[in-house]
Amino acid sequence: MARPQKEEREEKYKVFGDVDRDDKGRISSQYPSWYHSTQIDELEESVRRKEYQLSNDLVPASEKNITRERLSQEKDRLNKIKASKPKISGMEEDEIKNMSNELGDKIKESMFTRSDMDKGLADAHEEARRMSEPCIEIKSENQAEFAKSCGIKIPSNGKISRNQAEKMWKIQKRILGDISNTEILRKG
Repeated sequence: MARPQKEEREEKYKVFGDVDRDDKGRISSQYPSWYHSTQIDELEESVRRKEYQLSNDLVPASEKNITRERLSQEKDRLNKIKASKPKISGMEEDEIKNMSNELGDKIKESMFTRSDMDKGLADAHEEARRMSEPCIEIKSENQAEFAKSCGIKIPSNGKISRNQAEKMWKIQKRILGDISNTEILRKG
């Protein structure tokens, strides 16, 4: 007798696309493929180069089929990556902007100041603890949903590590098209 399958709820925020998941549907990377703009640029350049070489007969006859196959694979991957980037409405944009502002403030509070870091006054052990141990509270349902979409499990105490919070914040900022370097949050 077949076991009834658990009905999965649709993710409110779909951060990771099919290209970022393994054959069982589990997230297989830290950040979504669309997040890495440099790698996308390199893939686009590789596609352009292969197309140019094929159209100008610069590929040896013995390599043409292999080059066409690789070109097809690269184009397919590039299209999947571009299609996996979240498309957000105005209301979703406002939600994500509010979440990133709230999360950014919490991350900022957990960081030593730039001057303390430069002067060597920041405790390295405390910094490591904040990075790895749960210290940032996730209160809102939207933040919890977004964390889940990022592959972050929130423990029963409702807190995540700063590294996990930074991951969420970076992805939120990238969705919005903003700078996603957390050092901009650090106080002077």
